Amino acid sequence: MKKFFLSLVAILATISMFGQDRLNIYFADETGAQVRKIEATLGEPFNAPHLVFEPAEAERSVRVQYASQNPNVAEIDMMSGRIELKGEGSTYITATTGQTEQYLSASARYNLIVEAPHDTTPVEPPTCPEAYFYQNGERLKTLTIHKGEAVSLPMLLTATGSVYTSYQAYTDSANIAIVTADNLLYGVNEGYATLWGTIYASAEGEMLSCDYALPILVSGQGPQQKEKPELAFEPQEVTIEYGDPVVVPQIVNPHNITFTPNNSKWYTAWDSKVARVDEATGEVTILDVGDEIISFEFTGNDAFEGQIISYDLHVTTMGLTVGGFVVNNSNKDDILGDNGSITYDPITHTLTMTNAFIDGLGYNMTPARVKGAKDDVLPEANIIYTDKAPLTIVLIGGNALTTAEAGILSQFAPVVMMSPEGAYGTIRISGYTVGIKAEALKLYKCGVSTYGYAAGVAVGELAVASGANLFAQGSGLAIQANSLIMAEDNNGEGIAILTEGVTFEKGKGFFKDGKVATVVEIGKVPVVVPDDEVTTIDFTQTDPEGNETVVFSTSVNDTYNEETGQLEISTSLTDEQVEEALENLVPGSSAWIDMLPGSLVFDIPAGEGKVRINCMTLPGYKLQVKIEGQAAISVQMVALGWAEVSYNVAQPMHVVIYLHAEGGASAPARIIARTADDPAAGAYIQAIEIAPKNAPEGIEHIDAERLENGSKLLLDGQLYIIREGRIFNANGAQVR
Repeated sequence: MKKFFLSLVAILATISMFGQDRLNIYFADETGAQVRKIEATLGEPFNAPHLVFEPAEAERSVRVQYASQNPNVAEIDMMSGRIELKGEGSTYITATTGQTEQYLSASARYNLIVEAPHDTTPVEPPTCPEAYFYQNGERLKTLTIHKGEAVSLPMLLTATGSVYTSYQAYTDSANIAIVTADNLLYGVNEGYATLWGTIYASAEGEMLSCDYALPILVSGQGPQQKEKPELAFEPQEVTIEYGDPVVVPQIVNPHNITFTPNNSKWYTAWDSKVARVDEATGEVTILDVGDEIISFEFTGNDAFEGQIISYDLHVTTMGLTVGGFVVNNSNKDDILGDNGSITYDPITHTLTMTNAFIDGLGYNMTPARVKGAKDDVLPEANIIYTDKAPLTIVLIGGNALTTAEAGILSQFAPVVMMSPEGAYGTIRISGYTVGIKAEALKLYKCGVSTYGYAAGVAVGELAVASGANLFAQGSGLAIQANSLIMAEDNNGEGIAILTEGVTFEKGKGFFKDGKVATVVEIGKVPVVVPDDEVTTIDFTQTDPEGNETVVFSTSVNDTYNEETGQLEISTSLTDEQVEEALENLVPGSSAWIDMLPGSLVFDIPAGEGKVRINCMTLPGYKLQVKIEGQAAISVQMVALGWAEVSYNVAQPMHVVIYLHAEGGASAPARIIARTADDPAAGAYIQAIEIAPKNAPEGIEHIDAERLENGSKLLLDGQLYIIREGRIFNANGAQVR
């Protein structure tokens, strides 16, 4: 990324409110030394740092709120500051004081790193599993064969359930018995020998070579010849939908052998998660979606040798769950029985609902759940669809979905809702979190009413054709969509939204107070800036040390343009919003993202320094640079270039950069609607540098546009090298 090193300096003004004193707080250990970083171990006592007030008497008159950036690592009581360690990792513990008549607000924090408990348990060396030789279903203590007879090697069965029908085998007396090249045990002469079997077993993550011995007696009697049973399954592969019964393949038995519990059994894998098989009858009970091998073992009799045969079982799903029932071939024509009519055509991926009511917790008394492509469980929903082909829902009469986390959840595909020719169908949908969540939602000639606590509709694209009506309501979002498509003859009356002050304009989208109503989620985590080097935030998602810094989710108006290396910001915020967030929220938290979409946050160290921003603002917009506890500084750049904001703080502070529309702008309405007519970005940011006073100044006023990557530059007798927009000295140290 190329950078421009133009110096545009703005003066940082520190505001001290009339009649209020400056308050300084920091965390300290038992010796009174200031704490910025501390380590702890799970399961061991942890002495948390205490909060120090300057002046000390302020402790009695101000209110302190505590917060933990990562509750999965450590939880903290908001009022008392008591800390409970939860898991290994890193978090920031923050203390914030409210503003009083006497004191300005202040904050302090330290980095808490929690390590896993030390394991003092002595490590036992891995050992081979117990294993025994089996033949004809019986455990062998010795094996007797005849001179001149060749028999199949006995099976090795371990205590872990692994069966070895083929293994490395040899005898210790080749003149008595040998193992042939085709894995048969052959009696050479009368006498005693030992059969050794070697297997490779996994124990505690290590591969062990394990040896097992079986005594052999070779007698002088002639061999008893046995026939091969020639058993086989027909067919050798079975595929069913989850929920359908398994039709067990027939055993081809040309010699009409009689199978008894003493000479035969059925089995599957020792710890199968897919199927369970009855040992005597071979009847299969399906446990889950997946693949399994079902085996049948004939251990032999006086006339026939033993044999093991198997067939492959594949359990699949149509990718659709309705009201807690996984849809399959057995129930697709009447999924919920008497509750209205719900049918599914897997060929056209069409779900037809006729006067149907689905209560997400009303059937089977369990939430409607189904496993997705990555084997993780999806949230509760009345209708869950995981196929990648579009799902069509045909509505006939009045239908309703209720009492679940979501009404309709389509993991990978668009959902199309419509009524049949000559009829008009409706559906009411409610979800604890969201009414409809899908890749896209397209409505044709039907009525849809949807409600969710977080959002009524949350889709990538919303399309409403003529004759379709959508009524959306949500405590958080009424409609969340990256793009909105309306039919040419639809003036917007087909969409009703219960969000105060929001209107719809044909061809343009949703508006609030005359401005396009959008919400953009840009996640972020604070950047810890050292006080002795320049830190560059270049939107590569990592800082120079490889730590995660600023993470952007490209959605709606605020996006990161990889081709130009610029963050394009369109969502404007008010100074009051940012002030309130800094006082009450943890930067980078979900609440922060919800309240301040499109903002950037990082930390500056204590002392003096400069924040440099390579940016450009459009007419009517400006960037605000707000240092915690101080007034915001405005930056306006008519062309892409570097702006500087100086700082001088007594302790590390949060810095927030956000877009401001001249004349003031209210908080964005909690509706996302993007159309081709939406305005362009209000500001562009290409890079941010934080340069403490202690950091080396490096090279000033170098026009990086004139320097190609890998160029060398001689300046004031010193050699410098430019690589990928960064400047290094002759020793390889980065100076800018």
